[in-house]
Amino acid sequence: MPTGGGEYLVNLIDSPGHIDFSSEVSTAVRLCDGALVVVDAVEGVCPQTHTVLSQAWGEGIKPCLLINKIDRLILELKHSPLEAFYHLQQVLEQVNAVMAMLHTSKVVEAANQREMFQPPANKPDQTGDQDEDEKAELDCKEEEGGSDYFTPESGNVMFSSALDGWGFSVGHFSDMYAKKLGINAEVLRKTLWGNYFLNTKTKRVCKKAQRYDKD
Repeated sequence: MPTGGGEYLVNLIDSPGHIDFSSEVSTAVRLCDGALVVVDAVEGVCPQTHTVLSQAWGEGIKPCLLINKIDRLILELKHSPLEAFYHLQQVLEQVNAVMAMLHTSKVVEAANQREMFQPPANKPDQTGDQDEDEKAELDCKEEEGGSDYFTPESGNVMFSSALDGWGFSVGHFSDMYAKKLGINAEVLRKTLWGNYFLNTKTKRVCKKAQRYDKD
């Protein structure tokens, strides 16, 4: 795989998504440094999706999400561009709900382990301080869990049609339109997904409420 800094050899392990092949998926996860979880754009999250994400989470791997069969939204469901966008948003919310469940279970398990092995306080007046410290630590861990979620602007979500042989991410379009519109590519990457609007006069990206206020 040629890149700007040299060439890299990437070994891919394709494991079936059927529930009968869970052992193959578990073995592949232990051998790999990363994972690409494929989700059907129409079917959404399936029971095996929970299993695959859980296995990747247990091995400490941060997977990337590939929403495949985008062509079905157009050819089968006859979605308009806006309807397809809302549908893809729902698929992302379903996947992130699974990640939120895994993150919550990890935080609760860590809290239970600390409570089990932590010696009791010698002084009664230290209880309140310890509770506040534990709460602050949990809040910190919850904030760190934000990197585990899938968001197109962070670069860990891609869209594709394996049947037609194409795929893209938000970053592809931000680089392409940055030159045409004269806007910073990083700004476009963070605002191409969501309710944002481009003011062609000022060359600025703003939210819907800000747009109407200025009008």
